[in-house]
Amino acid sequence: MTAKQTTTQHPVSAGNPCPFLRALVADGALADGVEPISNIVSTIGNVVKKGEGAPALRPAAIHFIAMVANGLSPWAVLQSNLKGVRINALRNGPLDKKGVGSGILNATGDVDPKELARLKDFASKKTSSSGATELGLSLDEITKFMDANFKRADGQRRRVDRMLMDGEWPVLLKVMGKDGPDGRYLSLAEVQELFGERRLPERMRS
Repeated sequence: MTAKQTTTQHPVSAGNPCPFLRALVADGALADGVEPISNIVSTIGNVVKKGEGAPALRPAAIHFIAMVANGLSPWAVLQSNLKGVRINALRNGPLDKKGVGSGILNATGDVDPKELARLKDFASKKTSSSGATELGLSLDEITKFMDANFKRADGQRRRVDRMLMDGEWPVLLKVMGKDGPDGRYLSLAEVQELFGERRLPERMRS
């Protein structure tokens, strides 16, 4: 962690395994504890709209995901609705793939450099709307990445884990992607910054 991050970022619990939420907590947009669902919905919605092309996520979808994030039992759902979501207690919850996935973040919230670097194996040169070139991942490349992750988890994976992947990386493409002449793509550098530095692209933080 750099000196700048030490002075400006908020602590993020290892109990929060979602890179997007980790960035929002580090930025101070959400608390590293209990947050009302209404605040989560509005915060995520406002940040997402700052993405390239002003993408949007349905508030009802965000609300539903938040409502079940701490547990699927009627009591857990009721507590989330009444008291809020425990953002620092999402690990091992219904939406946690429990190690079946990219493997970039481990159980203690630390980044595995080898797994983060592995993203490059699936990326290719992309051109942004401004004409700049960089490495990035299209939807097709993201799908190949997810397929490879699911395949290597043979013996410990669940069918639902592949569905959870579909609700993570393609959504990240929609939210954080860039529009180029060949279609939307995730900037490899921005994804590495999201995981490694818990930071969203500057265009989404202004």
